[in-house]
Amino acid sequence: MTYVKVLAVIALIGSILWFIANPGFEPALAVIGSISALISAALVQKKNKLNAQQHQFVSKSSIGIQAVGDVHVGNNMHNKNAK
Repeated sequence: MTYVKVLAVIALIGSILWFIANPGFEPALAVIGSISALISAALVQKKNKLNAQQHQFVSKSSIGIQAVGDVHVGNNMHNKNAK
């Protein structure tokens, strides 16, 4: 994700220089597009950091089960259909 941010910053600098050298509609759209790319890259990185906070602890003689959400293994007394 760092590469995307670096490329977005380079594009932003280039588009700002283009707008300064030749003010017009196309350079202005390039500046807006570069800013939106930089903001979206930052938001995606923040979202990925929030999703990566799942931890798993397993004792020595156990087997760990990995899933996206909560996992219940064994006899579940709250579910009437559990066997």
